[in-house]
Amino acid sequence: MDQLAHSTVDGETSSQSSQKRSLSYLLLLFYLAMLFLRPYDLIPALKILHLPMVSGGLCFAVYIWSRYSGGQKIFPVTPLTRMLLLMTVWAMVTMPFSFWIGGSLKSFWNDWLKMCILFLMLGNVLQSAKNVQGALWMCIVSATCISSLAIALKVLLGESVADGRLVTDASGVYSGPNLFSMTLILLLPYVLFFFFLHTKLWVRLFCGFAIAAFTIANMLTESRAGTFGEVLVVVLVFWKLRGWGVGLMKTVGISLLAAILFLPFAPKGLWERFSTVLAGSDVVLDPNSKAGSALGSKLQREELLVHAVILTAENPILGVGMNNFAAKSHERFNTRAEDWVGCHNTFLQVSSELGIPGLVLYLLLLGAAWKTVRLPGKQMSPHDRELPENRQFRILSDATVISFIGYVLFSTLAHLAYEPYFFVVGGIAESLRNIYMGSAVPAPLEVPLGTWAVSSVMPILVKASASRTE
Repeated sequence: MDQLAHSTVDGETSSQSSQKRSLSYLLLLFYLAMLFLRPYDLIPALKILHLPMVSGGLCFAVYIWSRYSGGQKIFPVTPLTRMLLLMTVWAMVTMPFSFWIGGSLKSFWNDWLKMCILFLMLGNVLQSAKNVQGALWMCIVSATCISSLAIALKVLLGESVADGRLVTDASGVYSGPNLFSMTLILLLPYVLFFFFLHTKLWVRLFCGFAIAAFTIANMLTESRAGTFGEVLVVVLVFWKLRGWGVGLMKTVGISLLAAILFLPFAPKGLWERFSTVLAGSDVVLDPNSKAGSALGSKLQREELLVHAVILTAENPILGVGMNNFAAKSHERFNTRAEDWVGCHNTFLQVSSELGIPGLVLYLLLLGAAWKTVRLPGKQMSPHDRELPENRQFRILSDATVISFIGYVLFSTLAHLAYEPYFFVVGGIAESLRNIYMGSAVPAPLEVPLGTWAVSSVMPILVKASASRTE
């Protein structure tokens, strides 16, 4: 395993198979651009083209064709794919018993299955560290464009704002302030690692701009979870960078400089929202003020968590159905129409919608993902770690570990079970695992002494016998 940057998962070298893989890769890049740049949200006329469906469908079709023609498994069985399959089967089992079967079926088809396909393509189309980095750059550049545009519209025109909080005209992974923040946190570890460790100056300069755009946008969303998440990710990245020879003094100094530069951009509403974190229900605030709105949001979240626990207790086996929490909670607790929202906790979302068995499967899925994320770092030998050729792979592996941690911690504050975030970071982890396992040099087999003697002596005897005959 002397080089992982350009190594592929399999040893097939035919030009036809290589062309199929290249086409799959290009289509996957285009699909990621549709997912993270979302030009059809910014230019509504493009919606008629159905670009995500077309690009994703073409990518999946070419992926199946290339795997089948190359004699490879279309659905490789790994610990992570096995758990995803079990989750999928369980979701199908619960569907006929859902509170709202139509909504459950729609979520299963439009959200869950499509994201499973995205995971499958990320895990198997990206067959080298260079491919993985290319896919991540597509996501990073897209998110940087969306963040910069949203900031510019807010600062210059006062647009891209909802209740004073930064939003974007793009939907999907940017729908609302909290999902906007989650998207930035998912990609931030990679940007930070590239900023500190990339060898090219222009790449580091762009990463510095992306970090600034992500940080300012995150603060302007006024998301408390987003702010906590970014601080945690930065701390973990700085801690991990010590293993790369980047000392804490350097990272702390850069952090202080960043704080001086970025904190003036923090809106007053962000601090007012934080001031309500420890406030009780007996506190009375003007509901039209930032602090009053934040306190109302906090109390609503607490109420929704209680509702999720109650629904889990009342439907412990099958739950209320995939993505049915909001509808069932509204019916069960007679809430207002504006309270038709999710429960703001992924684990309670799964337990209330798919039952306790669904929660157990989800926890096992996260466990399998954690093992997958950490596998290259744990198994790579000290010698291989020091090889310059493996530097790119190690950077991606370390950043993916922190990105996954960021997702898990953010999921305690938002309902993300059927959103793309896990499938993206899980797919990247799966591809790195496949690259590593495909590049690892297997240990030599122990050959029994008798077999070795026969295989070594027989050619000599045959040669001697042929010489006599002549």
